[in-house]
Amino acid sequence: MAKRKKSELKPIHVNMHKILGEDRMLRLSSIGILRRYWSDIVGNMMAQSSEPIAVEPQSDGSLGLIIAVNHSVVAQHIRLLHEEIRKACFKQCKLQGLSKVWTRVQAGAGIRESKIRHVQQQLSCQDLRKLAQSVQVVENKALRRAMFQTQVAQGIYFTAE
Repeated sequence: MAKRKKSELKPIHVNMHKILGEDRMLRLSSIGILRRYWSDIVGNMMAQSSEPIAVEPQSDGSLGLIIAVNHSVVAQHIRLLHEEIRKACFKQCKLQGLSKVWTRVQAGAGIRESKIRHVQQQLSCQDLRKLAQSVQVVENKALRRAMFQTQVAQGIYFTAE
């Protein structure tokens, strides 16, 4: 009986390029980068009322950016600042070939700041002691530490809401 060859691990992006194609993968990564730096591109106030939702290829080979906004006034503001936004997208994200910027009014649009990142609260010593006692029965030190850190993060998250 022939012995099976060992599997080789490959980075996920290699197979994603094969499935989606180079062009689609480039657009998906571009929108991810834009979302990450959106508040740097348009400012915190504007980022809470708008968000990039798609990068679409144009017939002339350039790219167009579609931005969802939560109000028509924000859409007008984006239209007035489209050239500055286009330049900032290149400066912050190295997004080349962006020639058009469109807006779409969409309820609830905007990138909200994560509650977890800006939580200043800490759990009390008594709560931490209770959490430590609850994971004390786990023998594996690394697992016990991970469980404790997870429960602390959950406790902070639920007290922040």
